[in-house]
Amino acid sequence: GDRLRDLHPLSLELLSAGPEAHRAPFEKLLQAWVKRDLMRNDLLRQMEDWPVLLCPVSAVPAFRHGERSWQIGGRTVKYPEAFHYCQMFNVLGNPAVVVPVGRSPEGMPIGVQVVARPWQDEVALAVAEQLETVVGPAALPD
Repeated sequence: GDRLRDLHPLSLELLSAGPEAHRAPFEKLLQAWVKRDLMRNDLLRQMEDWPVLLCPVSAVPAFRHGERSWQIGGRTVKYPEAFHYCQMFNVLGNPAVVVPVGRSPEGMPIGVQVVARPWQDEVALAVAEQLETVVGPAALPD
């Protein structure tokens, strides 16, 4: 049967480009893997000096369900582009955790992403716990 109606709206949006948009020649896929490995190597080398990174979660504060684009600096930013900060560490294989640290003028939560070296999940969680202790419950969602 048709199970498309059971998919989350974000999944439907990503699939709407059609199957041909998701196909890449094998050579292009290999080039992307090599580029990813080179980026990961550079990041790991830098993280020898800085084993934990504090980064934005997204280009926008938390948003209401269904919002898929925002005006930032006079430019329209769509959902996938707004989350490049998270996507980068997903691709590179770094553990990350998000901690709420404040609120936007509209009262929406703003978080910080704590990123550690691969396989050091406990480091990311320990730093996140300390950050949450320092920031306190005022930043937590209601």
